[in-house]
Amino acid sequence: MSIEKITSTILDEAKEVEREALEEARQQCDQIIEEAQKKAQAHMEAMVKKGHEEKEKIILRRQSVASIDSKKVLLEKKQEIIKECFDESITRITNLPREEYINYLVQVGINSEMYGGLLTFNEKERTTIAPEVIKRLNEATEEKRLEKYGERPYSESFTLNEVSEPITGGFWIRYRLTYADNTVGTQVDFARTEMAAEVSRMLFEEE
Repeated sequence: MSIEKITSTILDEAKEVEREALEEARQQCDQIIEEAQKKAQAHMEAMVKKGHEEKEKIILRRQSVASIDSKKVLLEKKQEIIKECFDESITRITNLPREEYINYLVQVGINSEMYGGLLTFNEKERTTIAPEVIKRLNEATEEKRLEKYGERPYSESFTLNEVSEPITGGFWIRYRLTYADNTVGTQVDFARTEMAAEVSRMLFEEE
């Protein structure tokens, strides 16, 4: 065999080896690319799924916060309405017709179970209704005062404090170390504690 023939054969074999090596490398590259694409797709799907889950969590959290906020606003509004109702009741009581208001204050005084003492009113009521309230209160409690204290010197009757105080309406009673707050505002506050739930039910029972 001539040198040329041997050289040609070697070159042909080298080219075949090169072709097979390139084909094998190409197949390996295609396999690597396919596996990378699968991993990328799986990762993308996982990220999309996680993103949806996070989105749902965020939505649920925001819905929960919004629900809490709306309930808080509603509760504050209800409390505001209830407060307005009781505040309005103070105005309505202090603006009762004169006779009704005096009867109310006398009854409040009787309920305090004090049978004498110094009564303090606001400036307006001190000069308008206080004398009548004290007169009727003394008459209404005279028998009970005598039963409790008899004719002893300290069985004092109710008297008017010439010094007024900026109170909502009604009066304070002070007898020595005993004190009673019979102002309209305090009476309404007592009622507020006892009646707030009932008032709320009456106002918002449709809910």
